[in-house]
Amino acid sequence: EQGMEVSIYYDPMIAKLITFGADRTEAIARMKRAMSEYRISGVQTTLDFAQFVMDHEAFVSGDFDTHFVANYYTPEAIDKSNPELEVVGAMALSNLLQEQKETQHTNTSNGQSRWKQKRS
Repeated sequence: EQGMEVSIYYDPMIAKLITFGADRTEAIARMKRAMSEYRISGVQTTLDFAQFVMDHEAFVSGDFDTHFVANYYTPEAIDKSNPELEVVGAMALSNLLQEQKETQHTNTSNGQSRWKQKRS
């Protein structure tokens, strides 16, 4: 149920995604496609980390060992934030709010809709 916590007495794994293929390349391609279609909401997942692994050359080539995380992973590697996109989003929201404010003012200024005002 929404808002409930998963107790420490339960396995934290809520789902497992397994793919296979005729070879490593096909199995990885299927996994990447499956992960792109996977939808889980309400809890944090490790899908971003799994995507990092699937995209990493050492993993793709099979040239890795049990030190993969220590050798290649940093939290920044899966940081999805995009400051430029955040600025664009803030600007778009600002423009939308300004347009709504102007529309409300225009619609109530003399009782006529903007459509009628522009046709007069």
